[in-house]
Amino acid sequence: MTARHFESFVHHAYWGLDKILAALEQAPDRLDEQVSEGAQTPRTTLRHMYAFERGFLSRLHGESASFSDPPPEDLDELRDAWAPIRQGWLDYVANVPDEVLDEPFEVQLGAERYRVTRAQVLSQFVQHQGQHRSELAVMASTFGRSPGEFDWWDYLAETGQPPERL
Repeated sequence: MTARHFESFVHHAYWGLDKILAALEQAPDRLDEQVSEGAQTPRTTLRHMYAFERGFLSRLHGESASFSDPPPEDLDELRDAWAPIRQGWLDYVANVPDEVLDEPFEVQLGAERYRVTRAQVLSQFVQHQGQHRSELAVMASTFGRSPGEFDWWDYLAETGQPPERL
């Protein structure tokens, strides 16, 4: 996997997130509603995604990841606060050289520390976003606000990169 692959995946992740946010903005009174027992609400899921992305982006730049500053509660404020984090991820994947993807990278999750690679951190970003985008899509659809399709083929078609027909 090259940095260019990760760049495409991060662009796709945020393209899909925009579709989710647009759907949820049509149901502002339901952002704190659980769709099933044990599930998070749309607001808590979005805040979790924001905190994850903020923390790991800081770590990729060699900074400590502080979680003492909680994500905004308000959806508009959260979107505004997310903008520089989004741009930070897009800038990171646009500029990271392939040769550093396999460099060791320390991650702390709770009390546990792990040694992974930068490529594994980027893979986690993509998978983490995909998992929670899917959960949010179910929530929005349950509220009667489906975000529509946001899989890879739709992204390619919508961004002017459709696969070549044979």
